[in-house]
Amino acid sequence: MINEKLDIQLIETLKENGFTESTETEQICIPKIKSGRDLLCVAGDGSGKTATLVVSVLQRLKASLDDNPRAVIIVPDKERASAMKSEFERLGEYTDLRIHTACEDEKIDDQKDKIYMGSDVVIGTPKRLNKIYSLYALNLGAVRIFAIDDAELVIKSVNYPQIDRLAESLPKAQRVVFASQLTEWIERFAEEFMNVQEVIEIEEAEPENEEPGLAE
Repeated sequence: MINEKLDIQLIETLKENGFTESTETEQICIPKIKSGRDLLCVAGDGSGKTATLVVSVLQRLKASLDDNPRAVIIVPDKERASAMKSEFERLGEYTDLRIHTACEDEKIDDQKDKIYMGSDVVIGTPKRLNKIYSLYALNLGAVRIFAIDDAELVIKSVNYPQIDRLAESLPKAQRVVFASQLTEWIERFAEEFMNVQEVIEIEEAEPENEEPGLAE
């Protein structure tokens, strides 16, 4: 069953979009994220990691507030950013949250202006988020959730300095990391930037509640 402790409007939207049963990932991780604690979850493809992250952010933020983002989510590429934005718009249709992406192959000036003019959730790649941050268009002062999805693809040697810079700029933000496998770079990030008492490992995938391409 869907977690009945979620907001009523969110529960209704989930049901309308075919989410009638929670995956193990959702059952375990959503309450932990809701509590505000850091989370490192390793689960296979199809286990509901993306839906878990989107639902958790919607539950935490609820509605737009001021102009500065309260959630920053790092993903490996433009395709994942676009897919996650679509999932936020689908499951958060009852909210007025402003969701923006920041990835390569898009005009940085357009991204920078949209984010600067007002955003609640910013989804992007490490390189582009750092670039916009360097241009003083990404204010991190109000961020409550700093999340990394597909972390095994994101947290690598080539990206680590950029991720390191963002993480150091968010000392008070909750860290949420989802990965399909635990790597030495993820372990290094957790040791340096996360208050993680346990690594949650979920072995069996349950893909039936996920949209194609979103069950990562």
